[in-house]
Amino acid sequence: MKRLTFYFRATLVLLWLAIATIATSIWMIFHPNERENADRYWLDWWQKGIPKIVPVKFIVEGKEYIDAVRPVVYVSNHQHLLDALMIAQVYPLRTLVVAKKELKKIPLAGYIFDKAGNLFIDRSDREAAIAMLNDFAKRMREEGLNLWVLVEGHRNRGQQGLLPFKKGAFYTAIQLQVPIVPVVFGPSYQQLDIQSGNLNGGVVYIRVLEPIPTEGLTTNDVEPLLQTTYHRMLAAYQELEAKTYGGNAANIGSQKAQSGSRRAGAQVSSSRR
Repeated sequence: MKRLTFYFRATLVLLWLAIATIATSIWMIFHPNERENADRYWLDWWQKGIPKIVPVKFIVEGKEYIDAVRPVVYVSNHQHLLDALMIAQVYPLRTLVVAKKELKKIPLAGYIFDKAGNLFIDRSDREAAIAMLNDFAKRMREEGLNLWVLVEGHRNRGQQGLLPFKKGAFYTAIQLQVPIVPVVFGPSYQQLDIQSGNLNGGVVYIRVLEPIPTEGLTTNDVEPLLQTTYHRMLAAYQELEAKTYGGNAANIGSQKAQSGSRRAGAQVSSSRR
């Protein structure tokens, strides 16, 4: 029965995402001068439907730090495909996302991401990625745009805590002398991880941390800034994990790590064959 419930919910979620994407594509046709808000419109559709399919409740802490000033660089952790539903709870207008270039190939969704002006990064070409961020930094300053970066670089599959952070967001923030605003998504692997077969619903915590200023910092301060941000976000994540799973937090993390190890082992075995 549990598997049947999952497949039923997963089918409805995917259908709703298709509807949301088509609706946003149509909206963009009639609002060509508001392309920077296409992400927000698309995420609004996520919020309208998915919580009715999966019984999930979001509790946001520190919401007063969202859009308190601009431009800023938002950095958040990255768990699974439905992270966008958590981003939707706190995503301000006129904010663009850094995404890997592969997302551009997703039918319709890739079109929306591209036309909205989001940044597609080729992670294999570091120099090109840095040049793209530098170009966008000029737009941030001139147009008052925010940047949102999933700062771990890819989904944290089968890991406890947070993965090491990438440096690009911190270079951009220092270059512009704008604050870093950390956004911590509490664990939602049991509630919303469609890839692992978990659409059980429940409570998901989100915590927006106090902005970290960069005024007066130089590129020599990138690593200290990164480490400060990392440790603040890790501490917050661990607190939210305890809130979410209580005494089972360590056990849940262990199960997740074992699951990730099994997937990695299967991939290694497959490659050897």
